[in-house]
Amino acid sequence: MGFTILVALLLAALAVAVGQLLRESIREAALSGAEQTGRVFVELEVGAEEYKDGKLTDQAREDLDTAVETSSALRGARIWNRDLALLYSDRGTSDAPSPRSGPLRTAVAGETASAVSGLEGAGGRLLEIYVPIRLAGDRRPGDVLELHLPYAPVEATIEQRTMSLALVLGVGALLFLCALMPSVLRGSRALADLYEARQMPLQRRLRRAMRDGELALAYQPKLDLHTGEISGVEALLRWRPATGRAIPPGEFVPLVEATAVMEALTSHVFELAVRQSAAWAREGIELDVAVNISACNLRDEGLAQRMAERSVAYGLRPESFTLELTESGVSNAPDRELETLRSLRARGFKLSIDDFGIGESSLSRIDLVEFQEVKIDRSFIRHLGEERDPVLVAGIIDLVQALGARVVAEGVESEGAARGLAELGCDAIQGFHLAHPLAPEDLVEWLDAPGAGDRQAARAEPMPVA
Repeated sequence: MGFTILVALLLAALAVAVGQLLRESIREAALSGAEQTGRVFVELEVGAEEYKDGKLTDQAREDLDTAVETSSALRGARIWNRDLALLYSDRGTSDAPSPRSGPLRTAVAGETASAVSGLEGAGGRLLEIYVPIRLAGDRRPGDVLELHLPYAPVEATIEQRTMSLALVLGVGALLFLCALMPSVLRGSRALADLYEARQMPLQRRLRRAMRDGELALAYQPKLDLHTGEISGVEALLRWRPATGRAIPPGEFVPLVEATAVMEALTSHVFELAVRQSAAWAREGIELDVAVNISACNLRDEGLAQRMAERSVAYGLRPESFTLELTESGVSNAPDRELETLRSLRARGFKLSIDDFGIGESSLSRIDLVEFQEVKIDRSFIRHLGEERDPVLVAGIIDLVQALGARVVAEGVESEGAARGLAELGCDAIQGFHLAHPLAPEDLVEWLDAPGAGDRQAARAEPMPVA
């Protein structure tokens, strides 16, 4: 309801604004289209007694009214105000105001406008009044007061047209609002839902998102540089609320990592990955699927057993999955959490250290837990094919491989970087140069695209599903 009122007020404000803009156009058109222009010349001589305390005397106003009315009737005739001139021509002018003085000009202008407003038969004309002012008895040139005053009928025409315009705009806005009402009501409900979602605590919103199917996975391929085959994909979480923009994981995962909902979120993501992997297996597509887990998940002693059970339930082997954990999560993990990693490894899951190089050193943990993979952070790779010295990257590759782990470079965005990594002996690459994260159906289409070449090697015979 509030949203509907807001839309109505906005339409009303828009109508008023448009009316104000068009009012000026109407005024200009009405004035410029006046049938005739009355040019009135009133020559006024002012003596000392004619102007007192910033005002003209009654006699001066009466004479001025007569002069204006007579001039308007004759249109263009030059009227000499003889009464004023004769009345003060013999008097001294030492106390008379200057013809150029502001107060005198203001007084004359006001009285002239008052005289004009009383005229009859103006008939939609614009009046131009020229009032030369000089001192009585002084034949030197004075000052000319120029006035442009529309007769009342012109202003009435402008007001009438403006009122008609306002009526048309108001009716149009009302009809437009009625036509939009269904959409407005839907938008109102959508905004209400969005506001409710924003006010809901993040944990509750995430639980509802899992229940309503708002969480989905996109899959980014990994290319084996030794064989030229697509060796696997990384499952990347996407949250697409029914109302509002998509929310990237970086905005909500760090906020829930230390909460109880993180366990449910990890289980949900793994369930989605296992379900999709099983669907691909039925189509004869065999791919290693990497899933990210959080360091706080390692506190769950039952994690390894539940993941293994879910894999088997879909007829898959745990060896088909790689679990990625950030370097800081590995290096800071206490012995009890390392035991969870060993349990995952014992059940067949492959383990990977993600974002290597930006956290605390985790190389000492490779032997302790038997990690199979280390992913070099994209900050080391981004400009590798351009000007960045490859010595550091080469050192990381050699060291990790010497410890028996496979090296994957993520964030590869150029042909030069891919070629450079191949020359350095990197095992696999992942990044926009190869492909953006893809929906499951788009990934299958990408694998089957003409000219995919060795990507077809990722195909295998359909695996039996128990």
